[in-house]
Amino acid sequence: MQHQIAMRNAQRDFGGEKLNVLLLGYQDDEATTDTVILGHLDVARRTATLVSIPRDTWVPIPGQGSQKINAAYAYGGVKASAGAVSKLMGGIPIDATIALQPEGAAQIVDAMGGLNVNVDEDMNYDDLHGLLHIHLRKGEQYLTGSQVLGYIRFRHDSSSDFGRMHRQQQVLHLLMDQLSLPQNWAKLPRLMGMVRKDVQTTLTNQQLVSLLEIYRNVPEDNVRSFTLPSKAGWVGDASVVFVDSRWAKLVGKLLFRKSDPPQDDVLVSNASGSPYVDKTLVPALRGGGWNVPTFFDQPAKKTSLTIGTSIAAQVLSRTFATPLHSGAKTTLLIGIDLSPDTE
Repeated sequence: MQHQIAMRNAQRDFGGEKLNVLLLGYQDDEATTDTVILGHLDVARRTATLVSIPRDTWVPIPGQGSQKINAAYAYGGVKASAGAVSKLMGGIPIDATIALQPEGAAQIVDAMGGLNVNVDEDMNYDDLHGLLHIHLRKGEQYLTGSQVLGYIRFRHDSSSDFGRMHRQQQVLHLLMDQLSLPQNWAKLPRLMGMVRKDVQTTLTNQQLVSLLEIYRNVPEDNVRSFTLPSKAGWVGDASVVFVDSRWAKLVGKLLFRKSDPPQDDVLVSNASGSPYVDKTLVPALRGGGWNVPTFFDQPAKKTSLTIGTSIAAQVLSRTFATPLHSGAKTTLLIGIDLSPDTE
């Protein structure tokens, strides 16, 4: 019954069952985006897959040459940011955008009475110029809106931006869970009214409420998150991040498609020697509606290949440009030749 209601609501409010939404956290005074998350919402299955893109990712910005992706906002606002993200992912369509200033997120947390967060490490940092003061102890605790903002903005540890992206994904997941609780459901109209001045979005109030209704009490396993494979580097004296463009485009093809993929079972075998295959490929496939019952690691092999005679095997062989071998079970084997570039 819930599945049927979700499908009807999706068709009514969005004209389809799959929605690609770009979420930006932006500083209006600096005209930059600290948070760049591209979400694929399969509302019929009630799944959400969140892909974080490092804010320092080096990309071409039309008319401006190559720059960090967080600078795109300065040259054309949300539209320019969406264009840069879409191009990075192979030209995928972005159906809706939500750009949120920190004050809006803080108000939401405070209106809900705080947010229960398992803080991953002790944090002590003061930036007098930026009026940023972060003092948190490791462990599970209720945080106020301003404390939550400090938690997701903290980057002064060994994991730097990658740790911050993990915390952004964590808090976004917690917010979705909290907003779906019955005691907060009645607050939604007031909450949206409070944050409207701090939010730029192409979604209507009705569409926002519809999304929250569809994802109310969604199982935890239905929300996945990962970061695009990438590595740190330098351009001149600027510290930047180079996203593996092959994998960005593969994720675009596998995850952000508008139609259901073939429904044959697909086994994933990681013979690349890289843990990023499991962390990236499996959630991208599952989030895109592929049936991946299991995945496993095996000793490294030089060449990737696809095994099977199913339609899914044929599609995956074309997508990954791998040889297609006959076999009883459809298997996608990722070898060293497709290992993500993260070093």
